[in-house]
Amino acid sequence: MSKSKNYKFLPVLLSLFCATGCSFGAEPEHEIISVPEQTTYPEPETQKATFPPTETVPMTEPVSEPEQELSEMLYDALSQYQESICLDIPVDPDELAEVMNQLERDHPEIFWINGYSMQYNSRSAEITFQIIDQYTPDQLRKMADELERTVQEILRNIDQNASDYEKILQVHDYLVEITEYDSVSAAALSNQKNISNSAYGCLIHHKAVCQGYAQAFQLLLNRLGIECGICSGVARNEPHAWNYVLLNQNYYWVDVTWDDPVKNTEESKFPDDWVHHNYFLLDDAMLNRSRSFGDENLFIPVCDSLEENYFVRNQNYLDSYEFEEINRRLTENSSSGRLEVMFCTEEAYQACLQDLFYESHIWDMDLFLEKGGQIHYQQDPDLYILRFLFTTN
Repeated sequence: MSKSKNYKFLPVLLSLFCATGCSFGAEPEHEIISVPEQTTYPEPETQKATFPPTETVPMTEPVSEPEQELSEMLYDALSQYQESICLDIPVDPDELAEVMNQLERDHPEIFWINGYSMQYNSRSAEITFQIIDQYTPDQLRKMADELERTVQEILRNIDQNASDYEKILQVHDYLVEITEYDSVSAAALSNQKNISNSAYGCLIHHKAVCQGYAQAFQLLLNRLGIECGICSGVARNEPHAWNYVLLNQNYYWVDVTWDDPVKNTEESKFPDDWVHHNYFLLDDAMLNRSRSFGDENLFIPVCDSLEENYFVRNQNYLDSYEFEEINRRLTENSSSGRLEVMFCTEEAYQACLQDLFYESHIWDMDLFLEKGGQIHYQQDPDLYILRFLFTTN
């Protein structure tokens, strides 16, 4: 296409999701306590939400016919691994930004886009795609085929007769088990997207940052016929991305990245096969304790149900702290030596910490009263979760 002198140039836009500093679930603080040592613990500090809970509402607007037409043309070009596309129609830069944002959020299988630039006038436009890690079209074809084969293999191993809850749980646990958080790339990216930001990085290289986890989760669930999308914003003062899912007519939040904590193998006493489900099917009130939403989100669902929450479904969601209730649960789980509970309120969570650990009444539990033993615990002060790993002498 010939370029007239009155072309304008739209600079390259960086990746539409957060590309750097993806906050991740570092190994939660744990204390080691053993009988008969007497240990003095500091007074518990009140944990406050980083971001106060706010009401979330759908933010979608009907897609106009020109936007839909532009979206289809761009998707076709990207699906054919074109590095640029010439359009004999006027293209509004703001409209293009919205369409590209929507394409990236709806199509995690197109993992190679790292922004774009546009030269345009009142009659036509040329859009050039910025390719992740400078891969060539031939390389991208092979990578896309490899990703598709891997997705199909994963789907074949999922019981198609399982409930949607079971499918979502299986995909969540699979990603946690196979993926290592790419902390090196996260530190080095400096606002530049790379393969760790993609479903390809997560499912093929088994290394990802938050966007990679989220896109892989979305890709697999969408292929299973389960609605799943991505939202992004700020969590613990860093850019972050996570998912929403539709389950039994209710939306829930899932953060696979934060359920895959980076572990210090020398210090962590908790086994790798104990997959975390802290951020599995949360409601708005729970999620908003640790993050806020960015303006780039095109849709933010209302998540106001806890019916399918992991702790609720497994009857480990406690309205209050009662010594005898924890005592009973520890005894019932003595063979596995594992227990995890989520408290409904911060007051109940703090009461449990205060009584069992700061005042050492954990040793008054039936399991330890005569034999003694050892117990390790992890805590999530945002979600009021305590996880116990214990043995008796």
